[in-house]
Amino acid sequence: MYTEAKVKQIKEDGTVIMGCDTKACQGCKCSMFCNNKDQNEFTARNDKNIKVSEGDTVRLYLPPGKTILSTVMVFALPLALFPLGYIAMKSLLNTGEIVSALGGFAAMGIAFAIAAFINIKNKKALMPVITDGAKGDK
Repeated sequence: MYTEAKVKQIKEDGTVIMGCDTKACQGCKCSMFCNNKDQNEFTARNDKNIKVSEGDTVRLYLPPGKTILSTVMVFALPLALFPLGYIAMKSLLNTGEIVSALGGFAAMGIAFAIAAFINIKNKKALMPVITDGAKGDK
């Protein structure tokens, strides 16, 4: 998926802090890249070393497959592991409902930790990428 955003800051490591107008959030499908809804900032890669300046509007490619994968890791994995933790506690250890539920929640915690580790490890690969240069509107 492609979108446009403004360059807010160019970092020393080659990545670029991007921002978008808060009005753009209403129809935006890329809200997961925003750090928070008030600032609307996210980091993008500039793999092609396209010349950009602060204030320029550039075109970004947001990899849908990677976005979907990170969403599944954050939301679906914990939901899938809860029943496994619950059933493991219930059948293997023959515990009561409360302890079994706690086992399910512990499994969810493990899933969140796995998702966080994978997202941190692949942080750069999950970033949007600048594809087209500045449109010059500062």
